[in-house]
Amino acid sequence: MPRRAPLVVAGAVLVGGVALGGFLVARENAVGTPAAETSPTAAVVTDGADDGVAGSDGDGAPRTVVSPPPSDPADVATDTATPSSLRVDVTYAVADHATGGIAVGSLVAGVVEDGGSCLLTLEQDGRSATATGDGHADVSTTTCGQLFVPYSQLGSGTWSARVSYTSVAGATSTSGAVPVDVP
Repeated sequence: MPRRAPLVVAGAVLVGGVALGGFLVARENAVGTPAAETSPTAAVVTDGADDGVAGSDGDGAPRTVVSPPPSDPADVATDTATPSSLRVDVTYAVADHATGGIAVGSLVAGVVEDGGSCLLTLEQDGRSATATGDGHADVSTTTCGQLFVPYSQLGSGTWSARVSYTSVAGATSTSGAVPVDVP
């Protein structure tokens, strides 16, 4: 057992030395590049192959690539996307006995934004009832959340539910009709 202790210590020193050496090399590459210190848009690129790819210099040495900022940065930050095609999908339309009404959920594909307008319309034999809500940005769509119409505004039977969405930019889309039964 006593002979193993020096080997364990030597191994630990060797591993620690390699790790420290890697840290120092990485730190020197990041700090030793003047453009990286002086320009917030600079990037240090290292690619040892001379394959025509940006950042390649053939000798493996770091090369600084500076990307100039746009001429009017405020213009880039304030652009508003105009949705080219919206699609509203009703995800559920159910009679909710606990709350006493029809609950409808929907998603809007083609735009991710807060502030658009959602309109639920329930129709049956020339009668209609509506509910409104705001659109809310989700991961890859906009959601209308849950729109609700109380039973007191409806008669019993099968109603047709449609959800319309109007984006902040003014684009509009309406879902297909989804039947929902009112007790």
